[in-house]
Amino acid sequence: MSCRGEGRMIGWLARRWGRRLPIVAPFMVLLAALALRVADPPSVNQLRDFAFDAFQRLKPRDYDPQWNVRIVDIDEATLAAYGQWPWPRDRLAKLVDKLSEQGAAVVAFDVLFAEPDASSWHRRVRELIAYVDPETVQRIAAAVQDNDRLLADAFAHANVVTAYAFDTATRQSRPPGLKHGYAISGEDPLLYLNRYASVVSTLELLEAGAKGNGGITPDHDITVIRRVPLLLRLETQSHVYPALSLEAVRIAVQASTYVVRGATSGGDLGWLARTLSAFQDGVQSVRVGDRIVPTDRHGNLVLYDSGHRQERFISARDVMEDRVDKEKIAGSIIFVGTSAAGLKDIRNTPVDSAIPGVEIHAQLVEQIFTETYLARPFYAGALETGFLLVAGLLFVFVMPRVSAGWKGVLAIVGVAVGLGAPWLLFVTERVLVDPIYAPAMLALIYAASSASSFMLTERERAQIRGAFGLYLSPDVVEELARNPARLQLGGEERILTVMFTDVRGFTTISEQFDPPGLTRFMNRFLTPMTNIILSERGTIDKYMGDSIMAFWNAPLDVPDHAARACRAALAMQSRLKDLNIEWRSQAHDEGRNHIPVAIGIGLNTGPASVGNFGSDQRFTYSVLGDDVNLASRLEGQCKVYGVAIIVGEDTRRSAPDFACIELDLVKVKGRSEPERIFALIGDATLRDTEAFRAWEAAHGAFLVAYRAGDFAAARLKAEQAKACADVADWGSGYYERMNVRLKTLVAQPPAIWDGVYEAEEK
Repeated sequence: MSCRGEGRMIGWLARRWGRRLPIVAPFMVLLAALALRVADPPSVNQLRDFAFDAFQRLKPRDYDPQWNVRIVDIDEATLAAYGQWPWPRDRLAKLVDKLSEQGAAVVAFDVLFAEPDASSWHRRVRELIAYVDPETVQRIAAAVQDNDRLLADAFAHANVVTAYAFDTATRQSRPPGLKHGYAISGEDPLLYLNRYASVVSTLELLEAGAKGNGGITPDHDITVIRRVPLLLRLETQSHVYPALSLEAVRIAVQASTYVVRGATSGGDLGWLARTLSAFQDGVQSVRVGDRIVPTDRHGNLVLYDSGHRQERFISARDVMEDRVDKEKIAGSIIFVGTSAAGLKDIRNTPVDSAIPGVEIHAQLVEQIFTETYLARPFYAGALETGFLLVAGLLFVFVMPRVSAGWKGVLAIVGVAVGLGAPWLLFVTERVLVDPIYAPAMLALIYAASSASSFMLTERERAQIRGAFGLYLSPDVVEELARNPARLQLGGEERILTVMFTDVRGFTTISEQFDPPGLTRFMNRFLTPMTNIILSERGTIDKYMGDSIMAFWNAPLDVPDHAARACRAALAMQSRLKDLNIEWRSQAHDEGRNHIPVAIGIGLNTGPASVGNFGSDQRFTYSVLGDDVNLASRLEGQCKVYGVAIIVGEDTRRSAPDFACIELDLVKVKGRSEPERIFALIGDATLRDTEAFRAWEAAHGAFLVAYRAGDFAAARLKAEQAKACADVADWGSGYYERMNVRLKTLVAQPPAIWDGVYEAEEK
């Protein structure tokens, strides 16, 4: 929007609302914020989840190894030793036997056994029935090992919990076998449970041998696992099915029944949750043995994440090879799962972005035994909305009556309470209250209340434009107008392309003019050069006598800053040719000699600090940095190498479409490392000509010989390259200067030659 358009809008608002605007505008923001909070769209819910994730990362659940919940891990080492998954069932039977022998209280498999063992000879023999008479097949089958039967027998001699997987897709499926009973206390909450269309069950043979049977829920579409269903239902069944973790707890505490509560609370929720949770509908808790596990209304348990803890894990290889201390297994609830990346059971939790899925089951069991729960109770939404209403009204009616400083104090206090109170509730009561929405909306209300100062801001912008518009580029002035904070001392680091120019032989030229004439001459020179730089979105840093310092990519972003600087340098040299024609004619008319004006230009790209530098009373918008100094040094090398424009290696890399010739590997004054420097010759049109390509090839051969220390050959190659340069119409003294250097090197070869030239001049 233009400044004139902005002024009309401000004027309309001021005329429409007048002095009421600082109250009406924030009040409208408050009403919109309350309506959005009541609607609670998915985007708001997602932000709230991100905030709760941050809470858990700041204070994850303490891991207490005394609660013996372990994971027997089919890890990479185990797979390397015993083969890829799936394993033969007789090998798994051996694993179960070893765990049982060492006193495991429960062995829960985070693994599905939905199909018979394909590697079992018993099954393979039965496939012969199409070719051999059935009686023979039966005799052979009876004589060979049945891996599934072996595993079922191992299950029968241990406290094993098998798994079944729910699915949202509709398919024909056998319901899982029930190993438990359940009762309902209070109002029936089962309508609130998560329902699934189908289930993939464990083989009936294996299921029959297990003591427990627990469910695994699909989480492929869930980015972060924040809550896990403990109770589930099938759409075609009226039974309640427990999660694998909950079933493992039931077997561990030797319970036979779950009691699902829908009216009263249980567990360790803290005093606030216990006081208000009696009004919650849906599922409230599930009791297993003497453990009361609080849930949300859908039967989910919020994961209080401790993050990945390697202490939970025992390699299955170590178990198989009897290398595990018995006390690590005796009395423990063991989950059998995998951390191998190839088996694709890696999940994302609030604390860890990559955690084995089986570790989530283990964490849920730890939460139940330590009674460490997180709650997002039903009253949290009312609490958040009430705080926003009270604090928002305070902002609306108090802020217009106080100064800008007190507005800021009030905003900070309100936002701090909105952030700090949820954190305090999380730390002390483990209650989840949104720390994002109310503070964010209060910040918007504060912004709306502060809009009444916009006219003053516009006046400040107008003053800036008037003060700086005469000697800064228009882009810089507009940036300063939009962001007056840039007038403060200090800077920011950015990648810039810096230009330095210098008039050759300026002292001799200036002797031809009196002071007014020299002023006119310099203005005649600097004006077109400045216009070219500004037309390529450059910023004039300063004029230093006959020199110009400019830079690109600050204060505004200029993505192609190196290319723009190169175009500007070429345009400046071209414009100087026209100026020399005009000055020659003028000198002839005035009866004096004309001394042609030549300039050297150095360009370099790199990080630099850009901003306002100086004192509180007087400062300038400028750039500082080592790469800035290098640009100045490159300009000084123009006369050394006899070229008009020298660019650094980073500039060449950032602007590859221009015609450039590598000059040398030079160590300039003030730098310890050598810099590869290039002569900027022309644009992409010149680069694509046959003459330039031939010259480039001949010049490359010259550099190879020169850097190899074959100086005699380099002199010959230099002559050949010069001939190609003449064809390409590049009249420079570069090759003559290099020939002088080569003569010295031939006469006095250096003892050690690395191809680096150490500059003697700045």
